[in-house]
Amino acid sequence: MQAIMYLLRRTYINKLKRSFSSPVSIIITLIAVLSIGSSIVFAFTAKRSGADVKFAETLIAGIVLLIGVILYNSFLSRDSGILTMADANFLFTGPFERRTVLAYLLISTAPASVLTGLMICFYFPYIIGSALTAPKFLVVLLINSLLFACIYLSYYYIYILDIEKPGLKKKVRKVFLAIIGAMAIVFVIVLFNTGFDLKITAQKYFTHYLYNLVPLFGWTKWAISSLIAGNIIYGFIPAAVLLSAVIVFLCLALYNINTDFYEKTLEDSISLQKLLDDKRTNGNVDARSIAKLKDKASAVKFNSGAGAIYSRQQLESNKVGFGTRYREVFMGLIYVAFGLMFSLEFNFVLVMVGFSSLTMSLNDSWHRDFKKPYVFLIPASSFSKLIMSVLPGMVKTLLSGGISIALAGLIYKVNPVNLLSYIFVFASFVVLFIFAEILTYRLIGSGTNVMAVTFMRMLFAMAACIPAVIVLVIITVVSNEMPDLPAIFVSVISTNLVFSILLAYLSRGIFESSEIMD
Repeated sequence: MQAIMYLLRRTYINKLKRSFSSPVSIIITLIAVLSIGSSIVFAFTAKRSGADVKFAETLIAGIVLLIGVILYNSFLSRDSGILTMADANFLFTGPFERRTVLAYLLISTAPASVLTGLMICFYFPYIIGSALTAPKFLVVLLINSLLFACIYLSYYYIYILDIEKPGLKKKVRKVFLAIIGAMAIVFVIVLFNTGFDLKITAQKYFTHYLYNLVPLFGWTKWAISSLIAGNIIYGFIPAAVLLSAVIVFLCLALYNINTDFYEKTLEDSISLQKLLDDKRTNGNVDARSIAKLKDKASAVKFNSGAGAIYSRQQLESNKVGFGTRYREVFMGLIYVAFGLMFSLEFNFVLVMVGFSSLTMSLNDSWHRDFKKPYVFLIPASSFSKLIMSVLPGMVKTLLSGGISIALAGLIYKVNPVNLLSYIFVFASFVVLFIFAEILTYRLIGSGTNVMAVTFMRMLFAMAACIPAVIVLVIITVVSNEMPDLPAIFVSVISTNLVFSILLAYLSRGIFESSEIMD
């Protein structure tokens, strides 16, 4: 057990050392820590008004349910492993008993759960308002950590049992989706009874006492809302006890499991290592590269030259599951639904959809093409290979974001001309951001610390917006008044397109040295 604790301790010490391994890493780490810390401090020191109780409870329930379902479904839909390759090699080759390895899993769940819970709780002070004090925030963080500990531990348990009983994980996923489907049907029934008013439906659905009985997600919402309302005895304590009881049960069940999971876990650690390597070298994870490819025919026209890159990406996209292929569209529709449920303005929904689309574009396949030496052997110019490499991801981002924005505009009854202009503005930023990212690879190369690449990518993305802002300021100064929407749209779109062409030109030689990028 001392060796296990030493391994855990060294793991986090080494992660901390890597954060301060170079001047750029030190600057980025300090900026991140100061930004997060100052945001949390500001949330409790700034004057906050008390949020509507039902609104806060509904929003908390929706966020917890959304993140929990996505995380759980992601775990159950692929074999991503439960140990890294380094940990698996150390634990499985050392003189450790099965229970010692299982104890390592149990102990390592705690920090992972706290970090995930912190990501969810980060916005709660702004959502809940003055009712959430600093001590209550720590308790809310604890409750969310318990929720994610339940999710992680249950996945570990199902993963190991699936080795002994193949197909169990698929059955559990079907049951899980059936439960979520039943909850969705109830939501639709309530929606019908409220005259299709999403806001009233969401409040009735998530604030009803029966929702508190939903395992894990309902209990978490019950505990948090009861804590905020001061209902400690009949609300917070029962919910917290239920979550704690599930964790104790899962820990005992996992610790006493007798299945031989060594071989399967070691095999799947390769997939998990692939994820980590992607993150370390590229700063992102290519979701399609780790998705399970289906054995089915795909009608893809295979092109020669640079077009072969486009054909390969299309073939990979056609062979992944429906959820993985259209996940960007689903996320955009979820943001639109959230905007309607919580009576958010169209501009806010537009920003959420745009930010989600641009963030998810960081995981497109073209990031990996820059790390593949065989691309150098394709008989085509570097610029044509560059365009064909980013074209599938660019089209996917444009379509998914455009569909979500168009749907939101129709629901919010935005003027058709303005709605079309919003879509074109979004498209111009997509092109601009993608070529800004490409230029970071062109200037920095692949051997640089991933933190530096990520930092430069953020700087280039923000700097790419500056020209459009400058043009707007110049127009405003010259005309002595704020330009109307058509003038803003035309200036932003034209400026973004001009600088996109400039960035593409500066990045044209990125594949000329791809044979030595690895």
